[in-house]
Amino acid sequence: MIVTKRVPRALAAFLLVAAGFFGSMPARAEGGVFTTSCLASKEAGNGKVTKILEETRQAKSSADRGDYAVALRRYQNVLSNMVAMHGAQHECAARYKNEVGVVYMNMGQYDKARDILAQAAAVENLDTSSEADAAAIYNNLGFALGELGDHEKAREWHLKALAIREKGGNADTASIYDDIAFSYDRQNNYGKALEWYAKALVVREKELGIRHPDMAITYDGIASVHEHMGEYNKAREWRSKALEMREKKFGGSGPEMASTYHNAAVAYFKQGDYANALKSYEKALAIEEKTLGRQHPTTVATYNGIAGVYDKQGNYAKAAQWYEKALAANRKDGEGQNAVAYNNLAVVVARQGNYRKALDYLQRAMAIQEKLAGKEHPDTAVTYTNFAWVYFQQHNYAQAADWARKALAINEKVLGLDHPSTVTAYSNVAMAYYRQRNYGQALSEYLNAYRVYQTRFGGDHPQTKLFRTNMENAYRRTKNPRPFTDWLAEFMG
Repeated sequence: MIVTKRVPRALAAFLLVAAGFFGSMPARAEGGVFTTSCLASKEAGNGKVTKILEETRQAKSSADRGDYAVALRRYQNVLSNMVAMHGAQHECAARYKNEVGVVYMNMGQYDKARDILAQAAAVENLDTSSEADAAAIYNNLGFALGELGDHEKAREWHLKALAIREKGGNADTASIYDDIAFSYDRQNNYGKALEWYAKALVVREKELGIRHPDMAITYDGIASVHEHMGEYNKAREWRSKALEMREKKFGGSGPEMASTYHNAAVAYFKQGDYANALKSYEKALAIEEKTLGRQHPTTVATYNGIAGVYDKQGNYAKAAQWYEKALAANRKDGEGQNAVAYNNLAVVVARQGNYRKALDYLQRAMAIQEKLAGKEHPDTAVTYTNFAWVYFQQHNYAQAADWARKALAINEKVLGLDHPSTVTAYSNVAMAYYRQRNYGQALSEYLNAYRVYQTRFGGDHPQTKLFRTNMENAYRRTKNPRPFTDWLAEFMG
């Protein structure tokens, strides 16, 4: 998740992009293998059958612990046996390909998840011979595609899963409505997201009742949309509903409660309420360390979140301790989170004046992200932006401009011209040019940022006003005798 730091004054400081405060993202992968039915035609008591059953049990246990590398190896072993016993085009092979895909998603390797889930979805007659499995596979494939940014294709697969689930007319359809809503939310299409979440609510209320704990899943999703719209009071209302329901069911403990506390912490963080954010993270952590262990990716995410709070509070020594704790806890299959921790450690040590160490951490983060996500991914752009920020702190404005332009190029291409991260990049490039006294280039980039905010939020929005002030300062430095308001009216027209 990208979190920008806004500075409400003229000539704002370089806008830092921080990684890894881990916004709410419900677990969407659907597993559930029925190995017994896949082995029913085999001789009872067969040693190989017993071994496959045991390996499946251990694979699931490893996945539940967050030990995904071991779970992956075990599921792949069982998949090989299923292919040997039934052939690659059998529903049992598809089931285990689904399990492998789920593990890949938990590891953040969405490209590999997409590939094997696509193989599972292509199994002949899957949606007629095993409808429940087909719906899960189609939905998981949709989620993997969404994580890779292909939201239109993702929704096609979600809708295929929905067509199967709707035949049953039960609450299972609500989870797919949630996934479709989540996809629209990721595209900043908040109206559509709320429309699909409303459908999920109708189904859950009808099938489960308004007081059922699973209502909290949709409540969390609606809260996230309102957060992204900047409607924090509404978001807090929906989060409170989710929290109340889960506390009734789980009594303040269990992974579901940890997820609720974690999401509440993220919401508080966005509102600048760092004291409550820290309390919520600590509640989540107490459950996670007990139920999941200190090396589970969810626990590591909370370590990073706590570090982020201390960072915002200016307690950089504490922030560094928690980021280092996250690095120490992370396993080899969590490289993506290592990149997050390196990014944020770089920011912390740079604020303490250790720029050389900061650049070293950023080099490590960049090496991981370029390997996992490629050079044209928003996560990589975060690291590029942080390179720019460190160079800016050193007054090396030429290097700062180079790295800021790299981040801008990615965001324009991948996220679009009016995405908040792209606007941040415009401002960063403008500030670097301004400090180099290249006022004409600075003016052009500030204008790009101003246009987006003026169109989306109007002239009274604080950030719109800030960009206008910065733009006017740059314009005056160009010594153009024409009044600024006339120039602006021409370019906005």
